[in-house]
Amino acid sequence: MRSIALLLISVPLLLGCTLQPEPAQPDTPNTPIADTPSDTLSADIQTQIRTDLANHLSIPSNQISIQHHSRQTWSDGCLGLGGPAELCLAALTEGWQVEAIDTETNETYIYRTNLNGDQIRREP
Repeated sequence: MRSIALLLISVPLLLGCTLQPEPAQPDTPNTPIADTPSDTLSADIQTQIRTDLANHLSIPSNQISIQHHSRQTWSDGCLGLGGPAELCLAALTEGWQVEAIDTETNETYIYRTNLNGDQIRREP
């Protein structure tokens, strides 16, 4: 009797676990899917770097030039630049490495950011 009761309880539960059909895909057979991220550094990140470096050097921000940038994967949420007393998210973090130059002195400074620019750090 007990096994019949278990069966009566189990059947509705099992039926509720059936696979649902996948939603229909739109008719765009020749539309390429972007599987590679953009290699364009946003104007907002460039502005943040120029402003930070100009403040650090006490010079006008129009004296800072962004020369090169490249996509990077940093070892942690501190962009690989965390200090000994700093807690950093232990996860690979996609971002940018940016070369900024003081156009008057030709000094080069390297910055690291996450992809959206929430984290921006100057390399020591």
